[in-house]
Amino acid sequence: MRKERLIREVTTCILLLCAAAVLANVFGCQKPMHFPEHSLDAAAGAAGAAAAYDVNGDGRADFFVFADSTGRINRLGYDPSATGKPQQMVDLDKLPPAGRQHLVIILDGFGYEVIKRYYDAGGLRMFYPPSRVIAPYPTLTDLAIEDLLGYVPCRGFEAKYYDRKRGEIVGGSWAYLAGKNQPYDRLLDYRAGMLWDAIGYLHPKQVFGKEVNDLVRTVDRDKDRPELLAYMVSSAGIGTIYGAAGQEEALKVVDRLVYQLLWSSHGTIEVTLTADHGHSYTPSTLIPLDKYLKSKGWRVTDRPQGDKDVAYVRFGLETYACFGCHRPAELAADLAACPGVTVASYADGESVVVLTADGRAVIRKKGDRYSYKATQGDPLKLKDILATLTPDAKGFYDDRQVFQAAGMAEYPDPLERLWRAHFSVAQNIPDVIISLEDKYYSGATTFSGAVKIASTHGGLNRSNSTTFLMSTVGPLPPLMRSADVPVRMTALLGRPWPAKTPR
Repeated sequence: MRKERLIREVTTCILLLCAAAVLANVFGCQKPMHFPEHSLDAAAGAAGAAAAYDVNGDGRADFFVFADSTGRINRLGYDPSATGKPQQMVDLDKLPPAGRQHLVIILDGFGYEVIKRYYDAGGLRMFYPPSRVIAPYPTLTDLAIEDLLGYVPCRGFEAKYYDRKRGEIVGGSWAYLAGKNQPYDRLLDYRAGMLWDAIGYLHPKQVFGKEVNDLVRTVDRDKDRPELLAYMVSSAGIGTIYGAAGQEEALKVVDRLVYQLLWSSHGTIEVTLTADHGHSYTPSTLIPLDKYLKSKGWRVTDRPQGDKDVAYVRFGLETYACFGCHRPAELAADLAACPGVTVASYADGESVVVLTADGRAVIRKKGDRYSYKATQGDPLKLKDILATLTPDAKGFYDDRQVFQAAGMAEYPDPLERLWRAHFSVAQNIPDVIISLEDKYYSGATTFSGAVKIASTHGGLNRSNSTTFLMSTVGPLPPLMRSADVPVRMTALLGRPWPAKTPR
C-alpha cells in the first residue's frame, strides 16, 4: 500500500512538471484584463483627480478616479471625448445597493503587514482600510477558507492526514487533485482546475495572470449574479518563491483588476478582498525531523502500532507538522526539545498541553471561557497579557477578551486556536502538532526540491497567522478571527453571507 501510494505521488509530480513545461509557453494568449498599468499624472493633475487612465489606448486620458478626504477612491469620472475633464461622474457612495454585484476575491497566503504597507503607500485605495484577520491554527488554506466561508470542517488539516479511526495516514496528491479535503470548492464561482495548483508553484506569475483573465471572463459572463466568490490559488506560489516583493507586484495586478471592474461596470460592482492566512516571509530549509525522531527511538511509519511508532504526516511545505501515535505526551516532549521546534501540543482528556524546550502549560475550556496554567515558564508568552484581564473565581478568562488582548501577540489568540486545533478544526485531528521556527519547513521530500522556499506558512506565530480583509462596501472591525468573517460580512451587506448555496 505504501509503495503504491509513493508511486502514485511520484507519477503525479512527473506529470505536473511535464504539464508545466508545456503550458508555460501558452499562458496569457488572450488578455481580457487590459487596464493600463500607469496613471497619466499630468492629466490627473489638470482634472484634480487622484489618477487618470487611457483605457481606450488612444494616448489621452478617458477615465479618472477621485478620492475623498481620507484618500479613499469614491468617485469615477468618464471622458469618452477626451476633453481633459470628466463628462460623466459616478459617486460610488451614492449608488443604490439594489442591482449592485458583489465580488469576493480570496488570495492565497497574504500577510496583513504586506497589505497594510501597500495600502499606506497609496495602493488599493478603492477599498476601506484593511482589517487584521487571525487564521485558525495550523495556518493552512483548507482550514482557513472553511472558517472564512463558515462552511463544514475539512476531513483533515490537508489532503494527506492521519485517520485516527483507521490508524494510518491517508490521502495525498490524488486526493488533493480530486478536491476531497476542500468542501469549500462547492461555494466558489471561480477556482482554477486543481492541476493548476501545482503548476502555480512552478510558474506562479504566469498562472496568476491566467487566473486574473479567467476572473474577468467570469464576471463578464455572470453579470446578473448578485454575488461571485473567487479563489486565486497561484498567489501562494508567488509568496513561496518571491516573498513579500513578489506579493506586492501581484497586488499591483489586483489594483488594475479592480479598477477595470469598476470602470467597466460604472461602479455597480462591489469588491471584497481577503486571504486565507499569513506567511513567514523568511527563507527556509527542510527540518530533519526523520533523523531526529529516530535518534529518540521512534520508528516512523504510515501505520503506527507499537508504543514507539509515529505517523509523521508530510505533504505541503509548511512551518508546522503533525503526527499520529499512541504516546502523545512522550512524543510531544521529545519534539519540543528538537532544534527548530517552537511549540508542541497534544490533547490530554479535555485539556490541551503546550510544551516548549523550557516551558509547559495547560489550556482548559469552560463554555466560552479559557484558562491558561503555566507550570513551567510561559510557553505561549501570555502571562503579561492575561495580567491585564480579570478571570473568574476559577481562573477562566472570557474568550473574546483574550482575543482582543492577544490578537496581535507573538502567538495571536493562542488559547482558542490551540483548543480548536486539537478538538474541532477538522474531522480528523492528529495526536501531536508542532509549530516551527520560520527558517524551517516540514513536508514531502517529493516536493521539497521542486521550488525554492522564500516564504511559507502553517505555524502559530503572528506572521503566519495574520492576514487581512477589506471591502469597497464599507469599513470592518479592525481585528477579527477568520470564523468571525461571515457574521461581520452579513452585518456589512445587510443580508446573509456568503449568499451562494453549495453546488
